[in-house]
Amino acid sequence: MVNQAIMKYRIIVTAIILLAMVVVIISWLILSAQVQGERGFGIYLSENNELILSDKDIVFYNRTSHQIKVNEEGVNRIRNLDLYHKSFTVKLNGREMYNGSFWSNIDSMSHSSVVMVDILAIQHGQTDTIRIEPCYPSIMFCEGVDPRDNSEIFNYFKSVGKLVQ
Repeated sequence: MVNQAIMKYRIIVTAIILLAMVVVIISWLILSAQVQGERGFGIYLSENNELILSDKDIVFYNRTSHQIKVNEEGVNRIRNLDLYHKSFTVKLNGREMYNGSFWSNIDSMSHSSVVMVDILAIQHGQTDTIRIEPCYPSIMFCEGVDPRDNSEIFNYFKSVGKLVQ
């Protein structure tokens, strides 16, 4: 009788340990999938954290002019979204690097922080390149520090072979 009680106890303890291990493994897999989704470079719509462009959509990032050449898949994604005057967040490996707004080079409104210009031109098939400007329409409208000169972003694009001078 004592042996049966010990056996039942061992079975219950083993089952609890196995269940705990399964929970830990499933939690780790879910967390890994979430973190992996935010690996690399990404431009996200601020209002809902929707990924607009990832480094997979980018042909190159020009360090000097802060231009991003977008591949066909990225162009198609931009064409299907209403981005004009919406806020974005640039992230690297899930970390927020800076914020700004999608703008157009034909806009009559000024903007005092970072803008991604040429969104409308991409949507109308006129270009496949986005310019990241410190503000709009000129430097005299800028407020604060220019966050575009970011060595972490440059080093990332260099490591994936997409940084041009």
